[in-house]
Amino acid sequence: MDEEDQFRTLFGFLERFETDVSGRSADSLDVEMEAKIRGLAAGTLDNSEREEVLEQVSRNRAGLELLASCLRN
Repeated sequence: MDEEDQFRTLFGFLERFETDVSGRSADSLDVEMEAKIRGLAAGTLDNSEREEVLEQVSRNRAGLELLASCLRN
């Protein structure tokens, strides 16, 4: 699955379950994670960073919301 397909899949998931998705953690994001999520959305992360951030974002509602917001804009 290429990067575009990963984003499309994640975005489709968010749209279907937008109000119900909470992941395992609804904790706020630290500055470093926010920067990584913005880099993910911009396509500037390398493969290993992208995989790491996607794993972390999938478990954090605030991360999912930030990623969705970045992708929408």
